[in-house]
Amino acid sequence: MQANRNHSVRYLAIVLVFCVICVIYLGRLFYIQIAGRENTYDTGTTTRQVTVQAVRGEIYDRNGKKLVSNSYTYDLKLSYNRFSALRVQEKNEVCLQLAQALRACDAEDSHTERFFPFEGSYYPYYYYNEETTDGDSLRYYRLGRVLSDLGLDDDTSAEELRDHYVEVYQLLATDADGNRLYDDDEIDTLIHLYYDMDALRFRSTGEYSFATDADMTLMTYVKERNLSAVDFMINIERVYSYPGYASHILGTVGPIYSEEWEYYNEQGYQMNAIVGKTGCESAFEEYLRGTDGILLIEEDSAGNIVNVTVKKEPVAGCDVYLTVDMDLQIAAEDGLAENVAYVSDRATSVATGSECRAGATVVMDPDTFEVLAIASYPTYDLSTYNANYDVLAGNEDQPLLNRALNGYYAPGSTFKLGMAAVGLMEEAVTANTVISCVGKYPSAGFVGGVGCSTYGDNHWGGVDVVHAIAYSCNSFFCELGTRLGIETMERYMSRFGFGESTGFELGGTSGVLAGPTYRGEIHGDAWTTGNTWHASIGQSDTQASPLQLACYVSTLVNGGTRYTAHLLHSVYKVGNSEPIYLFAQTEDTVLDSIEIPTAVLDTVFEGMREVVANSSVIRRWINSSIPVTVGGKTGTAQTGTECDNALFVCAAPYDDPEIVIATVLEQGYTGGYAALTAGRVLEKYYSESGE
Repeated sequence: MQANRNHSVRYLAIVLVFCVICVIYLGRLFYIQIAGRENTYDTGTTTRQVTVQAVRGEIYDRNGKKLVSNSYTYDLKLSYNRFSALRVQEKNEVCLQLAQALRACDAEDSHTERFFPFEGSYYPYYYYNEETTDGDSLRYYRLGRVLSDLGLDDDTSAEELRDHYVEVYQLLATDADGNRLYDDDEIDTLIHLYYDMDALRFRSTGEYSFATDADMTLMTYVKERNLSAVDFMINIERVYSYPGYASHILGTVGPIYSEEWEYYNEQGYQMNAIVGKTGCESAFEEYLRGTDGILLIEEDSAGNIVNVTVKKEPVAGCDVYLTVDMDLQIAAEDGLAENVAYVSDRATSVATGSECRAGATVVMDPDTFEVLAIASYPTYDLSTYNANYDVLAGNEDQPLLNRALNGYYAPGSTFKLGMAAVGLMEEAVTANTVISCVGKYPSAGFVGGVGCSTYGDNHWGGVDVVHAIAYSCNSFFCELGTRLGIETMERYMSRFGFGESTGFELGGTSGVLAGPTYRGEIHGDAWTTGNTWHASIGQSDTQASPLQLACYVSTLVNGGTRYTAHLLHSVYKVGNSEPIYLFAQTEDTVLDSIEIPTAVLDTVFEGMREVVANSSVIRRWINSSIPVTVGGKTGTAQTGTECDNALFVCAAPYDDPEIVIATVLEQGYTGGYAALTAGRVLEKYYSESGE
């Protein structure tokens, strides 16, 4: 891992945020106690507690590229208890100063008024606008509620409501010389604000959001004016360095829902905390979350701050490093999108609605089961996720579904790699055994025989294991299934991971392994010989996710050890160069182990090499631009619809694999087409490695 972990800058930024919060309150205290503001107030004080939100940890790829960071915005709020304690003219002054701050800082968009009922170019020429007089509108409802709260009649006119605010807030007051304190523009501003406060029930809620998502400029401007009853809330929002990429991996954050509160309360969370909801944000919440700080603010009866005490300093969350290589992730996602478009554009024989529109791919290190990339298509952009959620959730192509982890797909002929290895290990065949490869199995007019889907009625005569893999001969593997028996197939293929959990931190389906165990438990049907033939070529009930396919191939090519698939590489406290967690393979990470002899692996590897070398479709993308020999296996899995799923798994270099790729294209027509994605990933992988 070649990460450049310069945590010092981020550490200083976190300290600065905390200091800014303290300065807000201490600056106010300085003004009162030292600058000598001439307020008279009772000596009694009250103490309130202010939560200082902890900074959430950031997320990086394996090479130290920042994937998820934080941005800071500020909400400017008025406290009702302290605001209501001010004299009328003081209230007006605070409001006008805040309005001036918005204009001075070009932050007027941060203040929103949704319910103002009046039309008119300026004060005093007000009348109710059309929406306010519409009995079904929200403005009409809010106006009725405001009038009721103020003790005014339902038929109060616009002029009467205007005059109410003018009178209550003394907007026509004059100074000693008879000059008005407020001009018409200022009165208009104040009426807007006071009506908005009433429409939002400032008295009941205890807070009024004057500005939301403002920047440091506005906060500093307001702070320097030492305005009474004004608070700031710091919002820490997630920022994505690669918008639209890795969305299914990184996941989302959000508020604690009522049904979750009991759990999070036991974990020490504040009720208004933001927590991980999906993906890495959820899986690694224990590391990413920080610990909120607490300030004790002592105020006099007029709302002036007289003392600030740090009861508890906030502790930032830890930084999480993933096994993902972001360059490979981008290559995988772009390649998958290109692959889907390529197949869809060429599906001229497919009926409308059956075109290829979705797929997934997983890239894995077969020696460690580190996931280097996960792509699911269609995808979405985390930076616009909340705004677009309804559209995404209603999209028939299900962009929110992580097909790489939760897609169910028959493995098709990719299953034959494991079958070949099992057949050789169990001596059901040898490397030299020749079995007839014909259009049907069995060949002698057997009703219900399994067709050789790749070659129709053609036959290839006798083939050995290598060429059975290369030609994807169904007849060979149906005969091999007959010789092995379904019990042996079940036992071995489950150890390769079919129907088993991957142990992946983000979860995912365990899939299904075809056999009498599943068929009897789920369907109650008896298992037949014909079922064994279908199971032996990766059809029947067997279903697997692309992640499971990657784990299966990795187990095979590494010699038989199936590890837990994992995404977490390491964890660092902010400011520390030594990890508090570093993933290491142990006995606990080994899910199963099969001792696959070298001779068996060599035979299977040679068959995989032949698959790629002899296919013009595959060689279109896995070609001389990749400096090593690649081994692979196609799969064209029947789905019961007009168009089959396309699968392609591969390993490179073929005889000593260091990278495994598994791709599925829904309605992808034929397995070779799915090699485009793998080609794009391998090009990037070997351009990075310099080979």
